[in-house]
Amino acid sequence: MKANLTTLAIVTCLAIGTCAYAQEGFIRPELSYNYARISVASPAGIKLRDEAGYGIASGASFGAQNEQELGLSVSLVDFKLYSKLAGTSITGKIRTLPILANYRYYFSTKTDAVRFFLAPSAGFTSGRSDVSAFSGGTITRTTSSGNDVTWGAGFGALVKVADKIDLNVSYRHIEFKESDAQLRVNTLSAGANIRF
Repeated sequence: MKANLTTLAIVTCLAIGTCAYAQEGFIRPELSYNYARISVASPAGIKLRDEAGYGIASGASFGAQNEQELGLSVSLVDFKLYSKLAGTSITGKIRTLPILANYRYYFSTKTDAVRFFLAPSAGFTSGRSDVSAFSGGTITRTTSSGNDVTWGAGFGALVKVADKIDLNVSYRHIEFKESDAQLRVNTLSAGANIRF
């Protein structure tokens, strides 16, 4: 909880500071394809299915050529998990809700048709897992939820479609914990970048 409040305070201060120098605001809805891997304390051989997700980001750009950007993003993905080991079947779902502060640096000016960028991220992920284990006619169900500090990085491109609308295509890798599991999520996303 303390880590989450600290993260929120940092994001708020950065947002307030950025607004004073902002050139443009933006809103960015997107759809995503998510590929995740999980490691747990016990060798359960648990796998996660690739899943679709969605999210939205907003923020502001600044700099002489709008080459820098600071924003806040929220996304949602429900991962289905499965495993069969030594006569025990494990099924369930992990819901992830990353809330991240994102910085982007563009390697070209706002007038270029295609703008490539690098984008580190930091924040926290709210997660909830619901897992059932079936063995010898007995079903054991466990649920857990929590928040964990999350970090990541990505890259991508904006492709100009109209005066204030771009196609946003990106890749991002983030890592966080859910219960005793370490999750590594790779995300390919596409959406609109609407500037105002």
